Amino acid sequence: MSERQFAVSGRWALASDRLQWMLQRRAGQQWQSVSFVSSTRDILARCMREKGCPPADAERLLAGLPSTFEEWARKRIQTPATADLVDGELPGEPPAPGSANTALPTAPDDPEAAR
Repeated sequence: MSERQFAVSGRWALASDRLQWMLQRRAGQQWQSVSFVSSTRDILARCMREKGCPPADAERLLAGLPSTFEEWARKRIQTPATADLVDGELPGEPPAPGSANTALPTAPDDPEAAR
């Protein structure tokens, strides 16, 4: 399963996959997922407190999240911020000189990949 970080504050980050939010903590040069939440923002906030995430970092990480993971995931599917970008290029525009013109990899669990 592919996971992607979408918010970082200090030693803490939020990532997600298609099933859940993941609270991550930096350990040296690596990020370790320490909590997995597929329900609500309130549960995610509680996990942050329990794992020792400083209040200021938690506030930044939670900013803008809707009340449920399901709602968040639905919005992400409808408005992918960079899904159509390849090396910073917009779809339909010629590639910039010296840039790679390759398609983004498709996740193996992506239903579009089966078509």
